[in-house]
Amino acid sequence: MKRIDGFTLIELILTIVVVGIVALAASNTLLLGFQSYNDSIDRQDNQMQAKFIIEKLSRELRHAVPNSVEISGNGRCVSFIPVEASAFYLTLPAVNQKQIDTVLLSNEAFNLDGHRLVINPSSQADLINESNHRFVNIESMTRSGGVSTINFPSALNNPAFISSSVSERAFIYSPNPIEYCIQLGGVFRSGIQLANQVSSGNFTVASASVNRNSMMKMILVFENDLGETTHYQHDVQVINVP
Repeated sequence: MKRIDGFTLIELILTIVVVGIVALAASNTLLLGFQSYNDSIDRQDNQMQAKFIIEKLSRELRHAVPNSVEISGNGRCVSFIPVEASAFYLTLPAVNQKQIDTVLLSNEAFNLDGHRLVINPSSQADLINESNHRFVNIESMTRSGGVSTINFPSALNNPAFISSSVSERAFIYSPNPIEYCIQLGGVFRSGIQLANQVSSGNFTVASASVNRNSMMKMILVFENDLGETTHYQHDVQVINVP
C-alpha cells in the first residue's frame, strides 16, 4: 500500500501560530515606522513655520520707515509702516513752498494716491497723526532728468518739515501699518494667519545706542501634537537713522 504524505493538524496549527507572530511583529514595526515618520513631519512643520515667520518679518522690518516700529498688546504685537520709496532731498522747502526736489532711489512706478512724504520721523505717530506736523500728503510728482519734484497741498505747518535728516533722506509711504500678532494659538499678519501651534511668544525692542541701531527680539514657542515645545529666538536690527 502506497503511503500518502501530508501535514498533521498540529503542524498546521503551529504554522498558523508562527505566521501570526511574524505578521504581528511586522505590523508593529511598520506602525512604529509610520508613527516616527508622522512625528518627524510634525516637528519639521514647526521648524518650517518658524523659519517662514522669522524670514518674512525680518525682511519687512528692514524695509520699514525708520522709527516706525511699535510694540503693543503687552508685547504680543509689533507694528511698523513699510517704505514705498525712499529718496535724497536736495533742500528743505521754504515757508509756504509746496514742493520738494528729490532724487528717488528707485525707478519703479507706483501709485501716489493716499501716500505721504516724511523727513526725520521719531515715532509711528509722526507718520499717522496729522497733529504731529511731521509729514505732507503727496499731491503729484514730476520728473526732470534725475530730479523728482514732489508737490503737496498747503503744508500742515510752515515750514512743511520741522527738522532735517542727518543723511538728507525722505521716505514715501502709505499710512497703513503692518501688524504681526501672537494670538489664538498662531501668528497673524494684519489679520491673516501665517502659523499655528504657537503656544506663546512676545516681541521686545531694545533702544538704539551710539554703536548700533535698535534691535527687535522675537520669541516664539511652538507646541506640537506630541506635547513637545520648541523655543525660537531671533534678533532683527531695526533701521532707525532717518
